[in-house]
Amino acid sequence: MRRFGGVPPIVTVLVVIASIVAASLVAWFLWTSTRSATQQPVLEVTNAYASCTGSTCAVSFTVRNVGALQITSITLEEISCETTSGPSTLTPNLSCPPSGQAASCRVTFSATINDGASCTARLRVDPGSSRVALGFKVVRP
Repeated sequence: MRRFGGVPPIVTVLVVIASIVAASLVAWFLWTSTRSATQQPVLEVTNAYASCTGSTCAVSFTVRNVGALQITSITLEEISCETTSGPSTLTPNLSCPPSGQAASCRVTFSATINDGASCTARLRVDPGSSRVALGFKVVRP
């Protein structure tokens, strides 16, 4: 007696194998994309202020790590701020040693910085030597 409409066993095995391979590829993609996302530094700038004496201003700010990545060092490679004489850029290559999940940086400009001036800091964050640009505004007390 002949059966009609049945699926051969080899086709069933091939479909199951293809399903397992597809599920494995999806799981691998999700794992690698999540892993790379959690290995990126998530930083915020707080306590940004400028203290001026005459025509010299010191900009102080705190970089706070709000991500899961443990940061071992932060280097301030470049900082640019709006001054009364136009944009001013410094390349101090200054280390801002982290204390827990925060690091404090201080840079001196030979120009006057107004209250609410915009600044951009370019940082190198270890581990991984990721380069990050952070924009912030300074308060002048």
